[in-house]
Amino acid sequence: MSHPIMSAAAKHLATAEERRTAARENAFRTWGPRSITAATKYARRLLGDEAVTLDWEVLGLLSFEEHLQAFASLDTVGGQHLELYYTDQGRTERILLRVSCVSCPSQHVHEVTSLEQLGQLLSQTPAWQSINPRDGGDL
Repeated sequence: MSHPIMSAAAKHLATAEERRTAARENAFRTWGPRSITAATKYARRLLGDEAVTLDWEVLGLLSFEEHLQAFASLDTVGGQHLELYYTDQGRTERILLRVSCVSCPSQHVHEVTSLEQLGQLLSQTPAWQSINPRDGGDL
């Protein structure tokens, strides 16, 4: 007959594994909503009240326990598609502007640090012609 400590250790291990499995499953189920909530909050902090108009979507599934991510499509103008990407990896939140060519593999990614800096990045894209307030663009 095995020593009682052996049975206790086996039961303890099984219980701990069940808890970890349940925590992973819960993290998996809540990963998407947590990603969108985090993106919404950070974008509002970084870009101001206008950021509430962004329609964030879940971007794939990586290491769902630690890496939140989402994207918001901005526009497609002059053959360029503009998107904002939110990522939180290890409590380091970032928003990136991705400018990609619709008909080619070219893309550029820039970190966004403020609303003004986002404007500077947008001024370098074809979208600027339609949004430039100095040239009668949509405000």
